Amino acid sequence: MPGFNYSKWDRIELSDDEETHHPNLDKNLNIRVNRITRDRKEEEIDTEKEKLTAAGKHDQAEKLENKRPLHVDNICHVAEERTIIQSSSGRKDTFKKGEESFKVDDYSLFKQDNQSLLDSFEKADWEESRNLLINHGDVLMEEYANSYYMLTALEEEMKGHRKKMEKLCKQGQIISQIFQLAEPMKRPPRDLVPRFFERFEGDASKAAFQEGVDHFKNQLIQRAIVKKQEEAKEEAEAAEEEQQPEEDAQPVSLVEAMYTMTPEERKGPGGLDPVEVFESLPETLQQCFKSGDVDMLKQVASSMDPAEFDNHFKRIVDAGLWSKG
Repeated sequence: MPGFNYSKWDRIELSDDEETHHPNLDKNLNIRVNRITRDRKEEEIDTEKEKLTAAGKHDQAEKLENKRPLHVDNICHVAEERTIIQSSSGRKDTFKKGEESFKVDDYSLFKQDNQSLLDSFEKADWEESRNLLINHGDVLMEEYANSYYMLTALEEEMKGHRKKMEKLCKQGQIISQIFQLAEPMKRPPRDLVPRFFERFEGDASKAAFQEGVDHFKNQLIQRAIVKKQEEAKEEAEAAEEEQQPEEDAQPVSLVEAMYTMTPEERKGPGGLDPVEVFESLPETLQQCFKSGDVDMLKQVASSMDPAEFDNHFKRIVDAGLWSKG
């Protein structure tokens, strides 16, 4: 659809707070590891870009930037943002300039606080969508909501949920196209909601809107295919590594990743350093952590002195190496 640029969505990645890790491992610790690893990759790209720019190789620097994976923490940047707050004294507008529009923790909190409304908008028809955007624009016209539908659509396509992905794409494109309509006008997107729906009243206009939805949907399907190929390659490489002889007391990959983090970054929910705790464990307990095998943990518990096991297990939980939930 002319006027709408979808190319950046070719590089979107799944959000790093998804449950892609073992359910017995502390979720917050896994999220921090994923973020630190991702940030280091970002730094590598930035460093290489600086070298290319300094050498006058601007075209190569631009190509490198275009290959940077997009995720919730860098999916867009705003020069001006208006936050609308409803209060008993009326509507208040505040502006923020030159700030990153996304922070992972804020995005996760946004989803948690507004999941019911996000679900309602996902299921809404055209007229219901208009009403929800007008009445709840303070939430649904946030950049977080815009990216939520795009990222969630990719996740659902990865899971094979095509119909749900298509609905998420359509609802996401309503928000996305309102943002793009507002951009050249230098207006807050929420103010353009009525005009957007007036513009797309006719059949021809709705067909043009659907063309944009289909274009994005096809790009997302292709991205999901590539993403699955990337994951299959990673799984194959991981399986190959597992077949190789292990060194004695070889740390698991999660611990290896934490060796590159500061003690403060990798600190568990109880304030303990997971690396120090892991290395202090008996081999039998290390194997439980490596495998995430609950039955194995029960067997070790039954064969170990209860007081000794309780002491180890408390430290394991406090370090985030195991989740009681």
